[in-house]
Amino acid sequence: MLSTRGERYVEAGLADGYLGPPKMHFDKDTKQGIVSFSNAENFIMQDTMLEYIRTKVSSSLDHTTLTYHEGPFGSSRLRTAMANLITTYFHPATPISPNNIVFANGVTSLNAICASSLTNPGDGILLGQPIYGSFAGDLRVPSNCQLVYVPFHGDDPFSPDAVARYEKTFLQACDETGVTIRALLICNPHNPLGRCYSRETLEALLRFCQKYQIHLISDEVYALSVYGNDDSTGFVSVLSIDPVPLGVDPALIHVLYGMSKDFAAAGLRLGSLISQNQRLLQAALSMSRFHWPSNISCSIATAVLEDRDFVETFLQKSRQLLRSHRDLAAQALEEAGIPFAQGSIAGFFLWIDLSKCLDITIVTSQGKWAAEWDLSRRLQQIGVVMSSGYAYHNEVAGWFRVIFSVEVESLKMGLARIIEFYSSSGNTGI
Repeated sequence: MLSTRGERYVEAGLADGYLGPPKMHFDKDTKQGIVSFSNAENFIMQDTMLEYIRTKVSSSLDHTTLTYHEGPFGSSRLRTAMANLITTYFHPATPISPNNIVFANGVTSLNAICASSLTNPGDGILLGQPIYGSFAGDLRVPSNCQLVYVPFHGDDPFSPDAVARYEKTFLQACDETGVTIRALLICNPHNPLGRCYSRETLEALLRFCQKYQIHLISDEVYALSVYGNDDSTGFVSVLSIDPVPLGVDPALIHVLYGMSKDFAAAGLRLGSLISQNQRLLQAALSMSRFHWPSNISCSIATAVLEDRDFVETFLQKSRQLLRSHRDLAAQALEEAGIPFAQGSIAGFFLWIDLSKCLDITIVTSQGKWAAEWDLSRRLQQIGVVMSSGYAYHNEVAGWFRVIFSVEVESLKMGLARIIEFYSSSGNTGI
C-alpha cells in the first residue's frame, strides 16, 4: 500500500541493473568470463588515483571527516578547490566563486535536484537523440516531469543548424501536446557520441533558451577527458561564454560536473552544480540534505583538487591512455568493417553500428526494438555486455556503446568477440 510516488519508484526499477546474481567477469589469464562494456568508468586510471589516495591522502584525514562538518553541500575548502579547477580548465567568462557551487553525492543526485527545482509535474525537459539513457530515471522519476526527445533525422546534432530541430520539437510539445518545456539538457562532451559542442553552437543554444525563457543544463562530466589532437574541435564549456553580449540571462545557465569520470573516482560519489542562479542554488542547498556526500569523500577530493601538479599530471596521463585505447578500438573496428560514429574525441566510448546483425524476421514480426533486444541477448551469450541504442533513445535500432577505457586485455577480447560475431552474422539486418 504505497503512495503514487512510491509506486512510481517501484515501477521505475532503478536498482534492477545492480541486482541479481553476480556475473563472472573476464579473467585475462583464463580468457573466460563476461567482458563488460556497460559502465562508463575510467578504469585505466583507477590504479593511479588509488595509489595517490593511499600514499598522499589517507594519513592526513582527521576527526572532522567523521562529523557532520560544515554540512551536506561540500566544505568551503572543497568548493574553493573546485572553483579553482573550473577557473583553470573551463575558462569561465564570469568568475566562479565557492558560493556558485553546491556539492551532492554524485551528478545523478544533481540531475534529480535540477529536475525537481526547475519543473512542475508534467512539465518537459528537452534532450537530443541519442543521449545518456539514465537521464530518464534521474530526471523523470523524482520530479514526475516529462522528457521530450529531439530527433535530428540525419542532421549534425552539433551544428548550429540543429537548433532548428530543438525549436521545432519545442513548439510541437507546446502547441500539440500542451507540455510546458522548462529546460534543455545537453551532454558536453557528449555521451555516447564522444563529440564536443562548438562555441558557435553553444551560443545558438543559449539564444534559443533565452528566446523561450528555458534553462540550459550542461552536463560536462567528461570535460577533462578530451583526447583529440585538434584544439579547434576541443571542449568548450558553456561557462566560458559571456551571456551578456548575447542578451542571455546568466540565471538560465547551469553546469554539472563531478569526480566520477575525469578523476576515475565514481566511488567517491561527488558531483557539483555550478550556477549564477541564487534561487536554484538555495534550492539545491536545501535538497543537499537528502543527497549528503560522505565527508571522507569530500576530504579525499579536496586533497586531490588542491594538488594542482598532481591534477595536471594525472589528466595528461589519462588523455594519453584514452587516446591509445580509443585508437586500438577504432582500428580493430575499421579493419573488421564495423561502422561507428565518427568524430569522437572525448569520453570513454565509441558508438558502433551492429544493425547488420539484427534478425530481420524479428524486425518484421515484432519490430526493430524487439530485434535489438534479441541482439543484446545474443551478444551476452558470446560474453559481451553493452548499452544499446534503445536505452540511449537512438533514432534507429542496432547501435551499441563500446567502452574502451578498460584494461587492455579485456578491451582486445571484447572487441575480438564482437568482430567474430559480426563477421559470422551475414547481411541479415536492416
